Amino acid sequence: MNYIDVTRQTNTKTRMTNLYETDFVQWTEEQAKALSEHNEKALDWENLKEEIDNLGKEQINAVHSFLKQIIIHRLKLDYTNEIQSRGHWIDEIDDFQDEIERRLTNTILNKINIEAEYERAKRKVLKMYDVSLPDICPYTFEDLMKRLPEN
Repeated sequence: MNYIDVTRQTNTKTRMTNLYETDFVQWTEEQAKALSEHNEKALDWENLKEEIDNLGKEQINAVHSFLKQIIIHRLKLDYTNEIQSRGHWIDEIDDFQDEIERRLTNTILNKINIEAEYERAKRKVLKMYDVSLPDICPYTFEDLMKRLPEN
């Protein structure tokens, strides 16, 4: 590789890093184009790896967050005497289930930690209501994903 090639490669890398920091959307478009054209020299490898790692983590975190919300609403439905909000909670559970279904893959399914989300949900419910809740999660993933009747 001669001096001109090294300089071009360095300039391309610097431009991609700057673009990543200043216009993320354009950076993603250029990275997608470079990938589709198999143009390895145009790829911003360091930032691309970081973004791919983050994408997976974001999907897992989103599923956990929606599961926590489902658990919160299920606990309120099952352990409180609140009548007026039941329809709203069931509707929200349905929406959260939709969001999980959109994201769920076998990999994400294998990384789900219901007990951790149950502890978070339980803390939240206990702040709102004076109720006694089970020490361990009374729901399986299948229970949480089962559609509830509208009432």
